[in-house]
Amino acid sequence: MRLGFDDGYSAFVAWVKTLLPIAALGMLSTIFLFSGKIDVTKSLPYAELNVAEIVREQRITKPYFTTISENGTEVALSAAYASVDPNITDIYNVSEPSIVLKSKTGRRSQITAGFGKMNSTSQQAIVSQGVSVTGTPSFWFKTNKLDVNFEQVLQPTATGFLKA
Repeated sequence: MRLGFDDGYSAFVAWVKTLLPIAALGMLSTIFLFSGKIDVTKSLPYAELNVAEIVREQRITKPYFTTISENGTEVALSAAYASVDPNITDIYNVSEPSIVLKSKTGRRSQITAGFGKMNSTSQQAIVSQGVSVTGTPSFWFKTNKLDVNFEQVLQPTATGFLKA
């Protein structure tokens, strides 16, 4: 069968439409032909450290705890890691905790720290290591240690602490 074209451009386009997909398929197949060999018996270098750490210390990554206090304040605690205290099972050691308090009136406060201990039975937390408390409107302070009671949360204001 002979294809008849009126001009050379149409013949060129017909050949290119055939040759380009064949060339692309050939280039893709060479990826698998010339790819390097992977040694599956070797593990990733950073995986050994993580596995040893996970086996040694069981912990939760990025935990998120929420509750509502007796006066209606919403409390959300998140952290980088949490692990159960080996001596007391109701105590959680949390690293880099962040506690967000939101009252029914819309006031919002945030407490951040480097370390904390949360007691799940008594609904209390003790945060330490560079504690920073910020609130709305434009309220902040820093301290070394702060005790937080999730059942009777007090909202910080510009003049002090008020029940939410």
